[in-house]
Amino acid sequence: MNKTKKKIVDAAVDLFNAVGIVHTRNQDIAKKAGISLSNFNYHFSTKKELVIAVFDLMTVVLNEKVYGNKVLVREDQGLFITKSYFEFQQAFCFFYLDTPNILKTFPELNEKVQNQIQESYHIIKNLHYLSIGMGHMKPEPEEFPGLYDQLVRHIMIHNHFWFAHAQIKGDTGNLIKKGLESLFSLSYPYLTEKGIAAYKKFIADME
Repeated sequence: MNKTKKKIVDAAVDLFNAVGIVHTRNQDIAKKAGISLSNFNYHFSTKKELVIAVFDLMTVVLNEKVYGNKVLVREDQGLFITKSYFEFQQAFCFFYLDTPNILKTFPELNEKVQNQIQESYHIIKNLHYLSIGMGHMKPEPEEFPGLYDQLVRHIMIHNHFWFAHAQIKGDTGNLIKKGLESLFSLSYPYLTEKGIAAYKKFIADME
């Protein structure tokens, strides 16, 4: 991506976060990027092209800032990745506030989003295996096979819609910390004493 395109995409993200995709005009993006509308149209002839470029940027950032941390081996690895994911959501909150409508308007994104969902599922599942091995999570009960697969889905739903939920409620303050506290309450029944202590320490260290 050349410098002008990067300026346009960065400006678009700022405006999308502020007022949403629908209410953002191309001329507003051009003005914020410090270029003419004709220059904008030269680089992105349609809004669809711009939105796809924004999503491609999101994918790069997600892989570098969030999924890239999956190669780490540390006791708080899962929490570190979750914190990074909430920070990513905050940077691109427009998408998480209006996901269904965005996918309806730009169906070209559906396959990419499905790929991200599958990647997230496998990462969370692998982190559970790691947490069990480290003694942070209880093993899945034999009498309830598939329980942790359901837990993965619940965590994915929680994390994906956390910022949307917080905005609807009018929550303020450190939403990333609050998101981790909310996830702690969801995960609590599955954690060992060691896992509970590690969770509490991680959240306390954010203060």
